Amino acid sequence: MRNDVAMDLMRRAVAIAESQVPELADGLLGVPIEYFSDPGTAARERELFETSPLALIASTELAGPHDYLVRNAVGRSVLLTRDGDGVAHAFLNYCRHRGAEVAQGCGSASRFTCPYHAWVYDSAGRVVGMPMRDRQGGFDFSSFGLVELPSEERHGFVWAVLRPGHPIDVAAHLGELDDEIRDLGCDKMQYYPSIAEAPLAANWKSVAEGLLEGLHVPYVHADTFNLNPQAVNVDIAFYDAVGPHIRWGLPMFGQDEARRLRGTPESEWSPEEGIGCIWLISPGLLLANELYGLIYADLTPGSGVQESYFRYGWLSPVAEAPAGMPSPEDMAARAARAVGQDQAVWEGCGRGLSRGGHPYELIGRNELGVQLFHRLLAEQTGYTGLIEVGA
Repeated sequence: MRNDVAMDLMRRAVAIAESQVPELADGLLGVPIEYFSDPGTAARERELFETSPLALIASTELAGPHDYLVRNAVGRSVLLTRDGDGVAHAFLNYCRHRGAEVAQGCGSASRFTCPYHAWVYDSAGRVVGMPMRDRQGGFDFSSFGLVELPSEERHGFVWAVLRPGHPIDVAAHLGELDDEIRDLGCDKMQYYPSIAEAPLAANWKSVAEGLLEGLHVPYVHADTFNLNPQAVNVDIAFYDAVGPHIRWGLPMFGQDEARRLRGTPESEWSPEEGIGCIWLISPGLLLANELYGLIYADLTPGSGVQESYFRYGWLSPVAEAPAGMPSPEDMAARAARAVGQDQAVWEGCGRGLSRGGHPYELIGRNELGVQLFHRLLAEQTGYTGLIEVGA
């Protein structure tokens, strides 16, 4: 993060910690409940997911040559590999013969054999063998490798666009946040899985709302996230729209420390220690400072409007935790418990927003992150139904 940006964020953090009043939205926002179940809206959102770079896995999940991992991405099975030269790839995980999925799970393999008719592909996606090939009259199968998706390895993640042939430019997608995400150092962090991929019976936007506010933390996460230092003041925060993305900042200090900082020269301030940040990278990537590492989560819509998928894990810069803190494995396990706590609530929201008799959900002035999420998504998808309540 550039020093001028960091210092501006620190000034805002000091101001809200000192006043104990968050940065507030201008008014209340109404989000019509049909927004969560309308098929046309869902189709436009899927278009956004299918044409945006998605950070499908952390780079360290493909630690060495021929490592691979299969994951679902917006209804597609995607095979991610690192070939023998160390280059990461993303392929549609479907055999070019009859469409069977050629790989499952994760591990290390230089060859993938289709379980249906034993076509064989290498870690660069090329077809390299099949039974009774001589029966095909010398046909050239070199153009019948796995369908490769546009992909790019950047800032510690393997990004992919889910449509073959579509352009990918992760730096352009991140825009002003590109340096900021680079400076997190995720390329040097080890990934610890919490949840491989949880199917949720709720519209993905209901889940995203919960990722952008801390108001629920004392009630839903009493024994998990509520133990974090920044959970003490659940709405003392500031938010920024950075292109289509959102940055959420939290002061990691209270009112007394804010007053002390006010009387201290800014040259002695330490924004990297004083601010905890959470980023929602459009459309559904969450990165969040937590203790000595980072939360990395990926949210995508499912096959229906009331289905979504949530992949969650923890990135650690060290193999052993600092003194007095939980191990990376314990951090990942705690995160899994927290998502389990959220799941029951999210799925209840899914039922309420699909069956409720009220016209819209009401987003408060101190839920600025949730308001920004809906406004930015509406801009990207052309939705015009948001309501300025009381305006």
